[in-house]
Amino acid sequence: MNQAPPASAASGAASRKEAAPSLACHVLSRGGLPLARRLAARLAADPWRAPGGRIVAACQLSAPARLAGDGIRPVHDLAAFLAEEYRRHAAHVFVGAAGIAVRVLAPLLRHKSQDPPVMVLDPAGRFVISLLSGHWGGGNNLARHLARLLRATPVITTASDQDTAAPPALDLLIRDAGLRILDWDLLPRAQAALLEGRRPRLWDPCQALPAALPPVFELLSGKEDDVPPAPALPDADIPPLLAAHWRYLPPSPGLLRLAVPRLYVGLGCRRGIPEDAALAALTEIFSARKLETRAVAALSTVTEKADEPALRAAAVRLDIPLRVFPADELARCATPTPSEAAGRRFRQPPFSVCEAAALLTAQADGHSARLLLPKIVVQGRLTLAVALASPPATPTPNQS
Repeated sequence: MNQAPPASAASGAASRKEAAPSLACHVLSRGGLPLARRLAARLAADPWRAPGGRIVAACQLSAPARLAGDGIRPVHDLAAFLAEEYRRHAAHVFVGAAGIAVRVLAPLLRHKSQDPPVMVLDPAGRFVISLLSGHWGGGNNLARHLARLLRATPVITTASDQDTAAPPALDLLIRDAGLRILDWDLLPRAQAALLEGRRPRLWDPCQALPAALPPVFELLSGKEDDVPPAPALPDADIPPLLAAHWRYLPPSPGLLRLAVPRLYVGLGCRRGIPEDAALAALTEIFSARKLETRAVAALSTVTEKADEPALRAAAVRLDIPLRVFPADELARCATPTPSEAAGRRFRQPPFSVCEAAALLTAQADGHSARLLLPKIVVQGRLTLAVALASPPATPTPNQS
């Protein structure tokens, strides 16, 4: 069964080169230049809020070299240009033929969970077509926003957007709840069941989905320490069982796993450890403790380790932030295994870098938290601790 798509290094961490909060507008002919300039001016005045809350107000214009100038980047080879630029922006707009956009982007596409949204505008500005990443990437929302700015008609073809009485898009419910889909190949079956009026079963012992969830699931009872019920046989006519947890759930036919990102990993390390050491340690410890690596919300450490290659590489591979705290702030956090050596190194009372960093990062995200895994020392060169954020105070009501 498919696992989560490969992690992208394009967004979300202070330790990485993030995707710029900008929209790239590619003008394919002279006739589209006035529309592109109008779009840039109106977006600056009325920005788009992308998934995750990023505010996109900047619009970077590009055009064939013969048309460039006055703030427009020259493009000599569109395919080569997009190979460099595609993942540097929150979204892309082509002013011109949809076929050109399709052909030039085809080699760059990875997965709907990673590809930035793509819009196509006709040069007259009559239509805004949502071409790629309409749901998960927010493209349909962007199409509506741009259409309002330009007084155009949004063209949206996803089935769940055509009928206001239709059930909501499943991937949007999952995305907006902050969950991560591990088995993307089963999502179409689950969405098809909703469109046909059938309710997929949902096992959510972590109370990860909001209390105001539309009544589209058959909720199954369970506790965090339980195992999920057996999924149905992988019959195309039976919706998959959705199971949401921060623990590792083995892949199984008919089981659509959702990672609940409530794990916060604190790290401490010696200088200059191998670049793959932190991720290897985390992966090994998570495997032994049956925790889901895709349920890690953030990594954290002391400020002095912010540039450590092994920690930065782990954040990039997991596609999550690497956050840092001053040593004196970490030292004020009560932890079960304070280290006198850490206290001496940072001229503080004894404290645990990894335990305090894990707890403070969870709290910085607005959660109460407890240590799920106290400090683990790996080969005398790295320490790791895991904090578990608490579930929402209000339980999800039973909808069955």
